[in-house]
Amino acid sequence: MSALCGYVGPTRPGLQGRMCQMLDHRAAAGWERCEMAVVQGTAAIAHAREPLQDGPQVVADEEGCLGYAGVLFEASLPVAGMQAHDAAPRLLSALRSGGTAVAETLDGAFVLAWSDGDTFHLLRDAAGVKVLYWAKAGRRLVFASETKALFADPVLSKRLRPVGLAEYFTFSFIPGEHTMLEGVYELQPGHLLTFRNGEVTVYRWFRFEEQEWQEGDDDDRSHHVARLRRTFTDSTRDCLDAAGRMPGVFLSGGIDSSAVLAMVAEQRPGEPIPTFSVHFGAEYPNENEFIGQMVLRYRTEHHALELRPRHFDRRLEEICWHLDDPIGDPVAMPNYLMAEYAARHVPVVLNGEGGDPCFGGPKNIPMLLSELYGAPTGMDEMNWLGRQYLHSFQRAYADLDLLLGPAVRGALDEDALIGVPRAFLRAERPRHLLNRLMAMNIRLKGANLILVKVDKMTSANRLVALPPLFSRSIVEESMRIPLHLKLEGVVEKSVLKHAVADLVPRPIIDRPKSGMRVPVHYWFQGELRRFAKRHLSRRKLHRLGLFDADYVHRIIKYDGVDVRGRRHGLKLWMLITFLLWYEQFFGER
Repeated sequence: MSALCGYVGPTRPGLQGRMCQMLDHRAAAGWERCEMAVVQGTAAIAHAREPLQDGPQVVADEEGCLGYAGVLFEASLPVAGMQAHDAAPRLLSALRSGGTAVAETLDGAFVLAWSDGDTFHLLRDAAGVKVLYWAKAGRRLVFASETKALFADPVLSKRLRPVGLAEYFTFSFIPGEHTMLEGVYELQPGHLLTFRNGEVTVYRWFRFEEQEWQEGDDDDRSHHVARLRRTFTDSTRDCLDAAGRMPGVFLSGGIDSSAVLAMVAEQRPGEPIPTFSVHFGAEYPNENEFIGQMVLRYRTEHHALELRPRHFDRRLEEICWHLDDPIGDPVAMPNYLMAEYAARHVPVVLNGEGGDPCFGGPKNIPMLLSELYGAPTGMDEMNWLGRQYLHSFQRAYADLDLLLGPAVRGALDEDALIGVPRAFLRAERPRHLLNRLMAMNIRLKGANLILVKVDKMTSANRLVALPPLFSRSIVEESMRIPLHLKLEGVVEKSVLKHAVADLVPRPIIDRPKSGMRVPVHYWFQGELRRFAKRHLSRRKLHRLGLFDADYVHRIIKYDGVDVRGRRHGLKLWMLITFLLWYEQFFGER
């Protein structure tokens, strides 16, 4: 619902205003500006939030805009217990007296920017609930909540990062600090960026792996279930306090969102809770039965949204524009439309994001089996496991060499792709494979896909989304839990299920992981077939040169013999959403 953007370095008249214009869709309360003097230039920062109450003296910059000197931030939750209207002067004082050691103690959902003498800092919250991008534009550092605002600086040129294509079609998002654009970076969760004398340094301050459970630590189930219940209760209370009035809750029918609703109901007994869900029609698999159990048990004010291709086919361009850095997960579409719908009823929603990364998702069992059976003779074990991890996403890793066009195929570096999971699998901490997989999912899938997607889709609709299961305290607690309580046999998220067993109906506790199944496989054989042919015409594909037109059209035809790895619908969705982003960003139609 708000944003942070600005620059540090030589002043460029009008730049700050142009950056703000690119993010107007997020600025429900209007813009406030700040100019802070630093050596050899100025730092211009803007963010949208409620006006300051009894804040620092308001000053005017050289562009005639109002602002104040100090620390600025975009926050969905209080930063260190301080609300936006009173945090700035106290927080700046603490940061300047205690330095980065103070910054590393902060909790909440935020991105921060502040100066200290000739040094400028950017900080992202521990879990990565809020998002921030940065780039060097000549002698300036530019930063913003969305990449599009960075290019308000004409010094920064737009260039596609070819290896980003391979990453996108492997993961459906760009993992790590890189983006789809050359020279543009995403500040990672729990990281601090320092800019001084024109040089950037980034280091990671939140190392939750150090909390890993070790042999000899308490492994009693009741102890850890009780600890998690307390942590989850406190995390939910923080979200409710930040929301003020009763927030809405997004319901998917799974254990995570059901647990969040149950926890809200426990802490706000007797208050009607607005809930929101989405489905795609009775003929497709849906979670309505399980959603209905939660709605009935807690007597919520439920709103169910049915989505058909006719509801979004003409709006995909709009959705891709707000996604900003391409994300090929089809769930982004219902995320956006459900946020738009919910924003008519509530200003804040709670969701169940975080349950899979923090407590064990569906990719863990196949990976553990891969380790158990071992690598083929002569193959490095970590490379083998890394390759299995890439395959587990079930995107287009298996047919990248067929999908990509000759112009970008040369940039395909399989070792670099395998290197993404390999860095986590070879890390000293965590020591156990299951925890390494969880750490990878928290830091990559969580912070580069799940939280980014939710933040952008809700912020575009001026809605605040808070994840009680993806707070700093929950991430730390997840590492303290013994392995056998995260995965009991083939039962995933076991400790979370025990922690809410008295609050959630048994059928939801016992059901296997499902996830939101967007029926793109069926849509592209029916209602979206002509849509796919129009957006993936041979003429367009040949002109852009990024993809092999013949192979793409075998996917459109649902050629089950010649499409490696199948999953035609998902691949078509990823292709179309990428091209819609590319055409808008680079102005090529």
